Amino acid sequence: MKVVVTGGYFDASGEGVVWHLDFIAERAEVMLRWVPPPLLKVATKGFAGGSLSEDGTLFVAAHAAVVRIDPRRALVTGILHQPCMNDLHDVAVHEGLLYVSNTGLGAVDVFGLDGTFLGSHALLPAWANARRIGGLDLPVGGPPVRPGWSGDSPEPWATHREPDGYHATDRFSAPFHRLKVPDHLHVNHVTPLGNRLIATCFADGCLRDLQTFAVVKCLPELFLHDGQVEGHSLWLTAINGTLVELNAATLAETRRLAVFETGHYGWCRGLAIDDNRILVGLTEVREDRLPRHRWADRNARGSETSVLLIERSSGRLLSRIDLSDKERHSKLYSIVPLDV
Repeated sequence: MKVVVTGGYFDASGEGVVWHLDFIAERAEVMLRWVPPPLLKVATKGFAGGSLSEDGTLFVAAHAAVVRIDPRRALVTGILHQPCMNDLHDVAVHEGLLYVSNTGLGAVDVFGLDGTFLGSHALLPAWANARRIGGLDLPVGGPPVRPGWSGDSPEPWATHREPDGYHATDRFSAPFHRLKVPDHLHVNHVTPLGNRLIATCFADGCLRDLQTFAVVKCLPELFLHDGQVEGHSLWLTAINGTLVELNAATLAETRRLAVFETGHYGWCRGLAIDDNRILVGLTEVREDRLPRHRWADRNARGSETSVLLIERSSGRLLSRIDLSDKERHSKLYSIVPLDV
C-alpha cells in the first residue's frame, strides 16, 4: 500500500508537508515540503486535507489556497488562491471538480480542475460573510440565520471580541484570507455518497446534504472530521478517537470502534479504509497548547502524532508510524492511498 499523509507544524513557518509512509519498515519519509509565499503564509497552519484526481494529481488545502502536487515528481505544479478563502480544511475531487471546504467562510466552493470558480454551497448568508470579510466577527451566539418574519434588519455586530488565544482580535491587521476568524458550522470535509455530496460539520456533529442543505445525520456528542465510503458503509472520524460506521444507504449507525483502545491516542482525524484495514491519523495534543474544543477524556501528556494501521474486523493494531516532532509539534490531516 502506497500512502501519503498531509500536514504541517504548530510553529511560525506555515510550512506544509507531505510524508510518504512505509508500513513494513514502520517509518515515514518527507516527500515534499512547501513554504507558502508571504501573501499566503499563516503561522501554525501548513497543509490540511486533500485527495487525488483520476490522473493521480494530489490537491491539498492550505489555509488560503489549494496546492496542486504531482506526487510522481514530488513537485508543486500550481497554487489556487482567492481572497475569500480562509482556513481551508479539505479538497475533495469528484467527477472532475474540486470541492473545497472553505471552513472560515462557512462554505464549500466548487472549482474546475483548471481553477475556474463554478459556484459555492454557502452555509451562511451572503450579508453575514460580507460583514465578516469587512472586519466584523460572528456574535458569540452565532449568526442570526433564523431572523423570523418580522421584516426587521439583523442586529449590528460588535466590532470587538475578547481575546481567546487563537482568533485574531485586530481584524484589520491582515487581509481576511490570512486571519484566524471564528466560524459557524465549521464545515471541514466533503464525502461523495452515491449521487449526493455530504459535508461533515465539526461544530454540531451533523452531516449536511450540499444539494438540499438538509441535515441527514447528527451525532451531537461527537466532533466529526473525515469521512469515507467503503463498500456499503460510510465511515467517520471523531476527534476523541471514535470511528463511526454508518449504513451508506440509510445512514443508520452500525458500529463504533474506539481507536484509543490500541494504546495510542491524540487528536483523531485522517482516514483511509480498504476491505480489511483502516488507517487513522492522530495529532499530538500539548498541555501548553490545548485545543479550543473539548478533545477527549485523556491527559494530553502521552498523546502523539502518528498513523495507525488497524485491522477492520477486530480493531487490532497491525502497524504504527510515529510522526511526532517534539520541537516543531507536527500535525496530520489527510491519509491518501496512491495505489488507487
